Amino acid sequence: MNLNVVTLLVSVIALLTSAWLAWSQLTSSRKSTILAMILEGFRDTRSDDYLDAIEYVLYRLPIEHPQPVAYLQLPEEARRNIQRVGLFYNDLGKLVAHGLVDESLIIGAYGGSLLRAWTLLAPYVYLERQEHQRMPMRYFEDLAWRVSSRRPETVYSKLGLHALPPRDAA
Repeated sequence: MNLNVVTLLVSVIALLTSAWLAWSQLTSSRKSTILAMILEGFRDTRSDDYLDAIEYVLYRLPIEHPQPVAYLQLPEEARRNIQRVGLFYNDLGKLVAHGLVDESLIIGAYGGSLLRAWTLLAPYVYLERQEHQRMPMRYFEDLAWRVSSRRPETVYSKLGLHALPPRDAA
């Protein structure tokens, strides 16, 4: 009888250990996949295409098209740049909203430009939503709201990031 109890106990411990190891491996694999996605996103924001698109959205769009229309009605260059920036931030918003990435990472990395881009794009996006009865860039909008509620400076402070201003050239 004692041998059966010991055997059962060893089997249960082995099962629990196997389950824990499988869970750890799954979690590690998931983190690796997400890290690869984030690093690809970081790399993407350094590409000439993205840099041209964000510059267009932040500086040229409000001058070239001051009267907002549904963004799909804009000329190709404007539409392409809006989609490039908007869909990138929308994808980041998906990762944050679904809890795959800590929002403080995204807010700290992209907060200022993300919020400014949303502020400039929101009229075009809302007109697109009204015209086509769909919800483009919904995750981007949520992410912009999160940034407006939790500024990058708050993230930096909480992380304890240090400042090292330039020395006077005296």
